[in-house]
Amino acid sequence: MKKYRDIHNIVAKTNKTISSPQLELNSRNATSPISSILILLSILIIATTITGCSDFLSQKADGRLAVPTKVVDFQAMLDNFGTVNNNFVSAGEVSADDFYLRDADLRGLSYESDRRLYTWQADFVARPQSTAGDEWYNCYTAVNICNLVLKGLDDNNLSGVEVDMVRAHALFMRAVRFLDAVQTWCVAYTPATADRDLGIVLKVNPDPDERSVRASLAASYAQIITDLESAYALLPERQPGKTAPTRLVAAAMLARVYLYMGDYAQADRYLQTIKNSELPLLDFNALNPATLYPIPTVTDSSIELLFWSNAMLAAPLNGNIARIAPELIAQYEPGDLRKQIYFRQHADGTYFFRGSHVGQMTLTPGMSSSEVLLMKAECYAHLNNLPAAQQELNHLLVTRYESGKFQPYSFSSSADALEIIRRERRKELVMRGLRWADIKRYNRDGAGLVLERNAEGELFRLQPRDPRYAIAIPEEVIALSGIQQNPR
Repeated sequence: MKKYRDIHNIVAKTNKTISSPQLELNSRNATSPISSILILLSILIIATTITGCSDFLSQKADGRLAVPTKVVDFQAMLDNFGTVNNNFVSAGEVSADDFYLRDADLRGLSYESDRRLYTWQADFVARPQSTAGDEWYNCYTAVNICNLVLKGLDDNNLSGVEVDMVRAHALFMRAVRFLDAVQTWCVAYTPATADRDLGIVLKVNPDPDERSVRASLAASYAQIITDLESAYALLPERQPGKTAPTRLVAAAMLARVYLYMGDYAQADRYLQTIKNSELPLLDFNALNPATLYPIPTVTDSSIELLFWSNAMLAAPLNGNIARIAPELIAQYEPGDLRKQIYFRQHADGTYFFRGSHVGQMTLTPGMSSSEVLLMKAECYAHLNNLPAAQQELNHLLVTRYESGKFQPYSFSSSADALEIIRRERRKELVMRGLRWADIKRYNRDGAGLVLERNAEGELFRLQPRDPRYAIAIPEEVIALSGIQQNPR
């Protein structure tokens, strides 16, 4: 039986998730027996929802499994970091241009699908046996936990401030998972064609009998915005840990959505609600580049990380083989501390990434102070407020250079400002799971970026607006659900 339908694999993944030490980082993340049972129950239900597999529907429910009915139960389901906040999609980062693989390392990948993804092949880039083959499954598993929580709150007629917080948490996480899916498996948002472009499966309830259908891209973004706006209205100003969203994080995420859509006025509207005093920054002069991971981890108060989520680390992104692109390394000027904080040299003089906020090789696509400041600068530049744009950018970059070495930017035009801000965005947010979406939106707006990779004597090229920017949905998902594949 295929992996998407294998109950043993589902249970194994659940048990692994529950035992993760990351769960202990949030004060609500105690893995009590009831929490484990609830999470297991959720995953069992999710299996039927994702695949539409009738095998499970014919089985009787085990009455010994506890059914969540209380607010604390539903919060426990959302606090399952290993499933809800973890394993965001990495296929876009594999496809982006910030790293390369040597031929020997490309040949050494265990799965042909990883090699095909790296070279932008049209199909069979995410088989279930590959390191990135579960990314659709992971995305919609998290979505369905959110749906189970939302339905459970309604079915049990729960109300009150605590219920509002749980509801907002579920809506936020569903939205960011949908956004992750849109940026991977859809083309860039273009207002003129969004009603016709293929979006994602908008699974908004846990009914296992509901047929999967891809919505339009316009409808997909509309659902994401609706969920985030509803969450924004209900979320608290503070949370006990960085694995749960705050009102500020929801505003920042709405700004990210509108930035992807090219609606800079709306993005700016939400960014205006965030004060720079709420955006703590690390002074890179205070970090020790001699340590393996110079940026403090979440548990050691990595103050810049506002919301914590991790992406699946697909094999091509492993720091042992993923070499940072020389043209990116060359963009770091003398005195720019990011070169030695974010990267470390191999013996052959090439560089690998080590700039995550969690003290290990992973991608952290959540939300950071630096991303918010860069979004502010970009929106101001688009809206032709050049003094504000340079102020926001300079406020960030002075913390990234050796003391006394940074020369503040002064913009002469909106075009000049945008070119610099986009370059600094790439240098600052490298390996954050954002570059693929940025390339797509820049090309939508006429940047004309052409990606190239040399692999075993063959040159692979990805032109602007190539349909392969919408990565192929795993073929097994297509076969099981009947949804439409992306045009190739």
